[in-house]
Amino acid sequence: MKILVVSDREYKKTNRGIDLITTLLAEKGYSVDHLVFLKRKNIPEKQVTSNIRQLYFYDFTKLYRDKYRIFLPGFMLCFFFLYIIKNQKQIDFSVYDWVVLESGYPTYFSLVLSNKIIYRLADAPEIAFNSNRRFYRKLEYNTIEKSVFVSSAIPADLYPSKYSKKFIFCHSGFIPILHAKDIQIKKEFVFMGGGEIDLPLIKKISNRFPDYTFNIIGSFKYKKKINDNIIFHGYLEYDEYIKPVLSSSVFIIPYSKRFSLHLSRCNFSAKILLAISLGMPILLKNYGAIQNTDLDKKLFVYKTHNEALDLLTDIIKKIENGELNREVSEKTRDFLFPQIYENRLKELDKTFSEWIK
Repeated sequence: MKILVVSDREYKKTNRGIDLITTLLAEKGYSVDHLVFLKRKNIPEKQVTSNIRQLYFYDFTKLYRDKYRIFLPGFMLCFFFLYIIKNQKQIDFSVYDWVVLESGYPTYFSLVLSNKIIYRLADAPEIAFNSNRRFYRKLEYNTIEKSVFVSSAIPADLYPSKYSKKFIFCHSGFIPILHAKDIQIKKEFVFMGGGEIDLPLIKKISNRFPDYTFNIIGSFKYKKKINDNIIFHGYLEYDEYIKPVLSSSVFIIPYSKRFSLHLSRCNFSAKILLAISLGMPILLKNYGAIQNTDLDKKLFVYKTHNEALDLLTDIIKKIENGELNREVSEKTRDFLFPQIYENRLKELDKTFSEWIK
């Protein structure tokens, strides 16, 4: 059986939902092509493993820019993506028994393909496209309509009831770190992830704690330097980002107010689960299902800048006084266990075995 997986980035063996699916399908013996959609330059395909091939969808027009998603009318966006998908000469979609589409740009394929589709709903359109445009919600609903089933990180009750039978809830797992106790904790804060962040708050934190370094990991492109103790590392691979994560005193998720509103249907992300499993104090902007502080999980939730600074001051004092350590309670371990990578993979295997035969 031949399966195409369409994502917005390359396959790597990570805890991302779409990578979990690719890994699972390959381990089950299927021939899997993992397609990155889309690239502005022509990149040659490569063989990742014996049955995973990495492909790249090339915008041969060289016209599209990401900013177009904000202001181009929906019919023009549809016209462009339908044109490049129908007129490309790289991929013969008819050879695939199934196509797995990740949320975001890959949903454009559902307008064209007649293959059996699985929709991996990792993020709602307002996050995947960073836009609340109704056009993207309609694009998502079209993908759900065309799909045989939806592997969703978002609960089904947040979508129209007519889709409920298609939804199978499957959150991304996290990869536990077994050697975390051997790491020396430094005077550092860390943020890891994507989404729009609150730069004014980050500057206030760096001013309030000048002896702490704030490591920001993710594809953020800020040319203007803010403060000497704020380091934008850019995108890092696992072996690179795990070191500053482990050595930091506090994991901070300083989402902007606008972006946190986009997360109205979201719960714990894999990066938060990782920090919880390490027993790290976590300071984060309230969003979605996370609205209140949870002391057992060491989760400190703020709504305003003043609350964030006061909470962080209190967290630092407790760390210095030995009142806040890296121990993980039994209750929290019980919460985390079903969400470990291997357990999520087993859960996913059971789901996919019922549908793909």
